[in-house]
Formats: sequence, structure tokens, C-alpha cells
Amino acid sequence: MKKIFSHIDKHIDDTIETLFKMVAQPSISTQNVGFDKAPSLIKHILSEYGLNTQILQTSNNGHPSIYGEYNTNSDKTLMFYTHYDVQPPEPLELWESDPFHPEKRGNRLYGRGMSDDKGNIAARLAAIRAFLDTENTLPCNIKFFVEGEEEMGSKNLMSLIEKNKTLLTADACIWEGGGRNMSDNPFIYLGLKGVLTINMSVRKLSVDAHSSYAPILPSAIERLIKAINSMKNDEGKIIIEGFKEDIIDLNNEQIKAILSLPDDTNEWKETFGLEKLGDDLESNEDLKIKLFAEPTANVAGIESGYNGQGMKTVLPAVAQCKMDFRLVPNQDPNKIFELVKKHLAKNGFSDIEIEPIGKVYPYRTEMDSDWVELVKKTAFDVYKKNPVITPNTAGSGPMYEFGSILGIPICSAGIDHPTHKIHAPNENITIEDLTLGAKHIALIMKEFGG
Repeated sequence: MKKIFSHIDKHIDDTIETLFKMVAQPSISTQNVGFDKAPSLIKHILSEYGLNTQILQTSNNGHPSIYGEYNTNSDKTLMFYTHYDVQPPEPLELWESDPFHPEKRGNRLYGRGMSDDKGNIAARLAAIRAFLDTENTLPCNIKFFVEGEEEMGSKNLMSLIEKNKTLLTADACIWEGGGRNMSDNPFIYLGLKGVLTINMSVRKLSVDAHSSYAPILPSAIERLIKAINSMKNDEGKIIIEGFKEDIIDLNNEQIKAILSLPDDTNEWKETFGLEKLGDDLESNEDLKIKLFAEPTANVAGIESGYNGQGMKTVLPAVAQCKMDFRLVPNQDPNKIFELVKKHLAKNGFSDIEIEPIGKVYPYRTEMDSDWVELVKKTAFDVYKKNPVITPNTAGSGPMYEFGSILGIPICSAGIDHPTHKIHAPNENITIEDLTLGAKHIALIMKEFGG
């Protein structure tokens, strides 16, 4: 692998140039910004790196995905999952540079999507080019899938995969994330939580009223808050009937993996300005299990009445909120949506309107998979540190579609690091993380191809 690693090092400026081209092209899926140009740019870049490419159109006028492949005489096919859509850059005033004019400052590269997820695309392409330039072939067949709707819930991915099962069949998959943790150990996850996102709304008056009418008129916002509060008890436990009945308990190996994760509680306290996390009876180990293995019911935002400067004495006619429910195997987002509806009706909140926004299924690859062992071994060989493994992260993504529908074992390996400010202003990546991520991908390809 010396020649391959040397190629990655010598051509890192070319890799950065490719990464900058991708970052400079906006592709904000939730705002539908940049998709007149972004799909063709990604297709062109994958083609430049030697892949046979095509644009896969989605249903419902969704943002297309890009597919590339390279076939060898190998009997092994490796899938790379990535995505080219990015989060909105707001608040813009907190950026030190234009989010879509990438900049190199010291050893860091700045711009929206630099780490999530265009940096991972660039690292995989760097590994592919290193093999093609030095060996004129790849050690295994490669399928490269670049989604256009990951940041908006992958709402069209299920149907896209159903229509392209043969095209997307593979023996193993490297997921988009992974990289290093705060201790610089390689961080590998084998699964993701699912998520159900909903909008709840209620109208109690035909128009807003003067707040002096509060003794005799109903408040939409108070009604909505009562409905939200009905979903949890005083200890914060979710009490929606049937909500947890399908959950698969963690096995001993999964529990051991979660408990062996680094203790980040002090970092969380400092980051979020808290003196303690959880209640007085919860240990740091309890907090780890809650974060990685328990479902959630979260209010992401409430909109009602007047929120401008100064005061407006008003009784709101309408109130609405966004909620997200993080789900663990084997919770079904469709079933959870029906349970929430049933809960509201049963508890006297039939006046609350509820509609789904996005649905993502949870997924985990088994920890004793041979694929997991290969990724762990190669991570140690590249990073020279023992990898940290978790059955799943606290976040969500469309891993179920590849893992369950296509039956592909999945592991993460990438360029991420907690300092990269993913989804936040001044998103960045270090050149070191980009280089190490590319080398890890290259070694995975070599070992996987035999």
C-alpha cells in the first residue's frame, strides 16, 4: 500500500481542488437551491475519476441521486454511500467566510458541506484515483451512490432503491460518516436511529383576539402545549401507548460497546452550559445508554402569536409545532405516527391536526459481522489507534434502505471529527482528516478485494 498512500499524499492538492469545486456549488435540499447545476457537476466529477456514471431521477420531482460504478474481474462489490445535498448555511452572520466560497486557512478547509458530506465524496475519489493511476485497476468492483435528499429525510430513497435493486446490489457498504473522535481514535458506527418528523397544529379562533379576552376565549398555544405535555410523564418518560413495544433490546455485546465509548459528559456540559446531565440518580453509563439506545420525542419548534420586538397583547388563534421522534430497531415510523394520532384522540386532543413530514427507519449491522472486523482492522492499521465501535449513533439516516432492503452489511469510515462543526456556521475539515480518511478507504478496498 506504500505506493497508494504516497499517491494520496502527493495528490492531496488535487483532491482539495475537487472538494472545493463541489463545495462552491450550492446544493441545499430543504430550500431547493442549486439543483439546476449540482447533479450534473457531481456526475461530471465522478466521470473524471474513471467511473461510469448516470443520474438517477427520483419520484415526486425530488432531487436526483448520482450513481457511478467501476467493474473489475473481482467477485466482490463494495458500495460507497454518500450525499451531495447540504444543510442551509444560516445564520450567515456567524460565518467567517462565505459558506459557498471555500477557503483554506492554515490546515483547515472551510465551507458548507466541506465535511458533511462532500469531504467524504472527495476522500473516496482520492482512493479510487490512487489505484487507477498506480495499478490501472481497482482491487474490487465499486458502486458509488451519491444521494440528493439526505438532509431532508431521504423521502424518495425507498422508491428509488425499489426500482434499482439490481443496479445497487453489493456485498458490503461503507457509509458516509465515521472518522475520529475527540481522542483521535477512529470512530466506527454500525447503525443509525430512525426518525419520524411531524407537524402538529390547532386553530381555536377565527382570528387573533385581544388578550383581555383570555378569561372567556381559548388559547391555541396553551392547547397545543397541553397536547405536547400529554406525551410524557413528569420524569420525561414517553407514555404514548404502544410506543416502545417493538423495540429490540440490546444484547450484551452491544451494551458493552456503548459503555466502552469515551465519557464525553464534561464536554457536553461545557458545550451546552450545564452543571449536570440527566437526574441525580443517573450515572454516566446510564446517559450513554439513553443517548445511543433509547427513542426520543422532541419539540423542535413552536410558532404562535407574536414574537417580534417589544410586546403585543394578543390571544393566538392558531398554534403549530414541529416534533421529531428518534426511533430504534424495530420501531416503524408509520406505526409510531398512527400511535401518536391515537394518543391525541384518546386523551381528548382530537382538535389537534397532525401530519407527517419525514419517515426514516432505524437500522443496525450485527457487531460480529466479518465486514465489521475488516473495517476495524484497517482502521487500526491506518490511524495506529484502536477504533471505537458503537452499534448506532444518536442521529438518523437512510441506512435501513441499504441494510435491510438490499441486505448489505454496513460500516462507517470517513473524514469526520467533532471539531468540524457539521451543520453549523464555519463548517470545516482538516487536511489531515481528509488524507487519513482517503487512506482508510483505500486499505478497505484492498483488503476487501483480497
